[in-house]
Order: sequence, then C-alpha cells, then structure tokens
Amino acid sequence: MEFAEVPATVPPASQQAWQDYLAAIDEARAMVMGSAWARTPVDRAQGLYYIQMLQTFGFNIYTAPRQAYPNFYTHSIFLPFELGFGAPAPDFFYHWTFLDGARTYRITGRRGTTRWAEMQAQRGFWGDADQRRLGNWDFDDFAIGPDGSFEIIASATPHSGNWIQLDPTARNITVIVRDAYYDWDNEQGLELHIETLDRPAAEPVAHDEAEMNRRLAAIGAMTGKAVKFFLDYNDRIAATVGLNAFYVTPMHASDDVGGNPRASYMQMLYDVRPGEALIIETDVPDARYWSIQLADLWWQTSDYTYHHSSLNGGQVRLDADGKARMVLSIDDPGVPNWLNPVDNPAGLAQWRWYLTGAMPTPTVRKVPVADIRAHLPADTPTVTREQRAATIAARKRAVHRRFGF
Repeated sequence: MEFAEVPATVPPASQQAWQDYLAAIDEARAMVMGSAWARTPVDRAQGLYYIQMLQTFGFNIYTAPRQAYPNFYTHSIFLPFELGFGAPAPDFFYHWTFLDGARTYRITGRRGTTRWAEMQAQRGFWGDADQRRLGNWDFDDFAIGPDGSFEIIASATPHSGNWIQLDPTARNITVIVRDAYYDWDNEQGLELHIETLDRPAAEPVAHDEAEMNRRLAAIGAMTGKAVKFFLDYNDRIAATVGLNAFYVTPMHASDDVGGNPRASYMQMLYDVRPGEALIIETDVPDARYWSIQLADLWWQTSDYTYHHSSLNGGQVRLDADGKARMVLSIDDPGVPNWLNPVDNPAGLAQWRWYLTGAMPTPTVRKVPVADIRAHLPADTPTVTREQRAATIAARKRAVHRRFGF
C-alpha cells in the first residue's frame, strides 16, 4: 500500500501509526468482502457500511473521550439504524462515558420510569488487550430519593453511600448504562450527569501526539476484532444449529465483550423469501425484560423507527395458552406480532431474556405466508393496513422522543 508523502517534521511514529491504521481498516474490509456472508449486493453494501460505521464508533469510543472531562453522551453511541454495532437493543437507550480508574467521579441524576436501568463497567473496549468486565450495578439497588434523584461515587477507594469500585490500573474504563423502555409511549428515561472530583486546575484537554497515536491504533484493532468476532459468531451459529433455529449463547460467554451477565442471549440466522414466513413460538416465563429484534448479517440492528422489526415483552400479544407467537416475513401477514426483516431476506434475530429463572429456547417453523393462519390460534386478531400504519407512526414518535430527534 502506497501512502502520501508528509513533511519531514512529522515524527516517524505518527506517520507509522496512521499507516498501520489504514492497513488495519483495509484488512477488515477485505475480511468482509471475502466472507461467505457477503453473498448479495445488499449484504456487501451493508458490509461496507459496517466498516465505515465502525470508524465513527471507534472515534466515539477512543478518540473523543477525555477521561478527565467526562460526559455521558447525549446522542448515545448507538442510533436507531445509523450506528448499530453488535445488535444493540431497540428498547434500550445506551448512555456511555469513559473513566480513568485512578480518578474519583460523582454521578448524579434522576431515575425515571423505565422498566429497569443498569450500569456496566469494563476495563477497556474492543481495541484494548484487557477489556474484562469490572461489574454491573442495578439502579434499583442504589439509594434513591423520593423524587428519583441519586448520587453515586465512582472511585478505586471505598466511599459511603452509593459507590462503584474502579480499577486504578485501568485508564480507559468504558461505562455503559442500559435504560430499558418497555412502554415506548409513556416511560421516561434516566437523567445522568458526571463530574471529576480530583482534576487539577491545569489538566490539559487536548491529547498529545503519542496519545493520539495510541488511540488510533485502538480503533484499527477494534475494527479488525469486531469484523472477525461476528464473522466467527455467524459461522458458529450455522455450524451448531443451521439456519432458522436459535443458538443459545452460553451464559457469561459475552461478559467481557460488553454483554450483560444477567442476560441470556439467543441468536438465529434467518433466511426467509417472499411468500415464506417463520413462525417463532415460545413459553413466556416471569422475566424482568425480554425481547426479540432483527439485524443484518453484520449484526447491525435493523431500523425499528419506521419498521416493525422488534418486539419486547410489553409489546407482544400473548395467546390464550400464555405462549408468544411471532411471524417473521417480508410480506405483512396482518397479525399483531409481525417482525419485518427490512430489506434483509437473510439476517440475524437476537433474543434476550433478562432476570428470569427460566430461559426457554423458541421454536421456529417455516411455512407459506398463505398458510400462516392455519399455524396460529383461531382467535389471532387481524391487523389492517391502517392499524399497522398507526402502530408504526407511534413507533416513530416514541423513538424520536427518546433520542430527541
């Protein structure tokens, strides 16, 4: 690979860091384009989108953060379909911030009315050699005032009251807050603020050259790791259960890559063509939260603002026998629990069970769209085009409200 010449005043280390970054991105692109999952023009186009999306994601994770001057990102790092690394849940608003484990921080805010909210910390992220999980903290376990207000100290040394323990050897701690909306129309989200308590007055804001080189290397490493991780994951699902069946991720297998240790994750590589439908059926145990969503083959969440591509336990219509039955099809089948694959006849379905004693694996049957009613209870309601349009309009309003669009 040839690179443009730069002035001799640019240190060789900085030039090498940039060349290494470009080489890492090109290698990741080659992995995507050469993959068995890049079979169609749509898949390849979304693969290229994925590579470029990861650069925005990497900038937000590695280049932008100032650990001495932290903020909880107001735009979220994930957006409904613009930024969807790792199939983020359509029901969650993810707040992110980045901390130095040797410092002391104060987190304040107000709880809100969402289904539940939880904070997770890990030592780094996908571009770091060590990204082990530090811990998870449920906001309902913190002392919260009658008005929902709270104050939490995050530090390496113990503090009275609400306290999150940091690792003083970890200088790039990633903190993720999941705020789970079950009732999209009515629930109010968390309010979050953070400040550093021990920052010297003369603390610089700008990164120096060596630090920028280090962070650039982390973005390149993260891009390559992400591409390989999810390609390998697809291969594992296909080899274990094939297509149109759910693969159960072993509990805690994803703890150190940003997964939640209190969740059971299940994935399906679906393949459904016009005129076909997948009927997904499951028992529904008592769970704090559960959902199903769709994504493309690169684990980018399908658009859920303008399309009916996800359902949570508060949105699903249960049948008289207590089971949930969902229909995944390109054609709208006119039933309540429809999942729209949104331009992706082949893609990924991601299932989450949170905080439940039972974690059933959903069954899947492929049937002709014309025969769907024969495979559903007789009392399954009919959803008209007008009713579907009203539901999607309500989804759009709710997502826009949540993200401040």
